[in-house]
Amino acid sequence: MGRALVKDGYGNPYLGQSRPMPQNQKTMVPPHGSLYTSYMTRLSLDFGFFPHSLNIDAGNVSIQSRPDLAIIAKNVLSQWNVEKHWFYAPPEETENFVTGAVRTAPYPSRIFSLPKTHTIAHRNADNEAHLIFHLWSLSFFTGLRLTSTEAGFLDATPLKRGMLNDFIPSSLERSVEIAETFWVENRDRPQQTRRFEAAVHALFLSQYPRALEFEKFLYLYTALDACYAMAAEMQPPTGRLPHSERAAWLCQRFGMNVPTWADPATSGGAEVADMRNEAVHEALYMGEPLGFAVHGVGTGQNLTFEFRKLICRFLVASIGASDANYIRARVDKAICQGLELD
Repeated sequence: MGRALVKDGYGNPYLGQSRPMPQNQKTMVPPHGSLYTSYMTRLSLDFGFFPHSLNIDAGNVSIQSRPDLAIIAKNVLSQWNVEKHWFYAPPEETENFVTGAVRTAPYPSRIFSLPKTHTIAHRNADNEAHLIFHLWSLSFFTGLRLTSTEAGFLDATPLKRGMLNDFIPSSLERSVEIAETFWVENRDRPQQTRRFEAAVHALFLSQYPRALEFEKFLYLYTALDACYAMAAEMQPPTGRLPHSERAAWLCQRFGMNVPTWADPATSGGAEVADMRNEAVHEALYMGEPLGFAVHGVGTGQNLTFEFRKLICRFLVASIGASDANYIRARVDKAICQGLELD
């Protein structure tokens, strides 16, 4: 009999206990389909891991670096399980309830913790979910996974800004303002903010360096479906669109060129939808059992690379950023675009 020990960024065990929450930080979990109950009070959350100084004051939202940020960052960045700017989950350890002996397993723990580096506060927050949405949005715009949870990382997480998106925003302050506007406009549609969070999470999971190609593809396709659900709720298409038309519909709605692999008008139809159907319904990827084949061998095309860039553009457009130059930029070019947030 034993219990798994989740490690933090210093290699210290975290046993899963929740920290006491301040009196004004109550979690609201509304019934399915209901509206968020509003507290309209000041709330704050510690979060990480962001290894750089970040101090923002954007309307009701403020973000402050911890005083010991430099020491925390140095300790995490020097850990043995950091490789090419990725922090990998440490080996799982289990503690024997009776003897207290700790056993190291021959496999990673998968879920792990990193120390908090910053604090986000809202002067007039609806509830804790309000701040958590801001953290997902800030994660997307910084290209780093940021979380207030005690053990909020899965398998691995990057430690360098911009590794999980394909753009450089002109202003993080402005990105916070855009996120706040999106939240306020969707107070009576809480599923919209959850969809945005879910799409960002799936986008991030697709970039785990050890993931197989079919895993990356399926994560990206779920992100596509989340983006479609967001857009369809705001501006429903005429009739129910099949999977073969959804990516193209999103591209057309946001004024983007439709990639060949997503275009139902091509002679072979929307390749990305066919690949999804085969993988989900037949456990096949490129005609082979999952994991035994990759896409585009000998063609020079990198579909998952282009797919990832397309999802980034859908998310930028969905949350209300309006840089047409970025949104309409080609997805088959290996360049990091500037994102003008005016």
